[in-house]
Amino acid sequence: MSINIIYKSQSNIIKYDSFEEIINYDDVIKLYISTDKSILPNLPISLQILHCYNNYLIKLPELPNSLEELYCFSNKLTKLPILPNSLKTLCCSHNKLSVLPELPNSLQNLQCVNNQLSLLPELPNSLQTLDCSSNQLSLLPELPNSLQNLWCYNNQLNLLPKFPYSLQTLDCSSNQLSLLPELPNSLKTLDCSSNQLSLLPELPNSLKEFLCHGNKLIKKMKTKYLNKMIYMYY
Repeated sequence: MSINIIYKSQSNIIKYDSFEEIINYDDVIKLYISTDKSILPNLPISLQILHCYNNYLIKLPELPNSLEELYCFSNKLTKLPILPNSLKTLCCSHNKLSVLPELPNSLQNLQCVNNQLSLLPELPNSLQTLDCSSNQLSLLPELPNSLQNLWCYNNQLNLLPKFPYSLQTLDCSSNQLSLLPELPNSLKTLDCSSNQLSLLPELPNSLKEFLCHGNKLIKKMKTKYLNKMIYMYY
């Protein structure tokens, strides 16, 4: 086991070989854990950032109310505990999750790639980045107005919700889409390759990168799009 911690009012990292060695445990604000154990002990009550990725964890303990960032990707988790209202970043990709808990209103960044999700919970209005790629999703919930980046490739989506006006990046490739909603004028990157699209909506002038290969786009539409693109694959 390897444990790296940072205490309140300190910036230097202190290394330990076990939890029993740690003094003033409840004053720890950042915790980095590498372990062959499947379960973690109780967490410090003042913890703000937890890194416990690339382990063999099957369960997480109760999360403290102070937690702002949780990085638990690449484990064997089948369920997450209740998420605190303070949480801003959740990275739980590459696990065995079939469902996510209720998402707090503070959440800004959600990465849940390569799980077994068939549905997502309601998305908070604070969310800026969502990466839910490589799951079993057939639909997405309503997208918040704050969302800037959406990656939802390699799912089973046949329909997408209305895009917010703030969206800058969209990768919806490798799905079953036959139509796309209206594209916002803020969009800079669009990858809609490997779907079943024959037509596209009007492309915004803001678009800088566009990938649409592996679809059924008719030739005259390809020429129309090519005249507007800086960087394009079809």
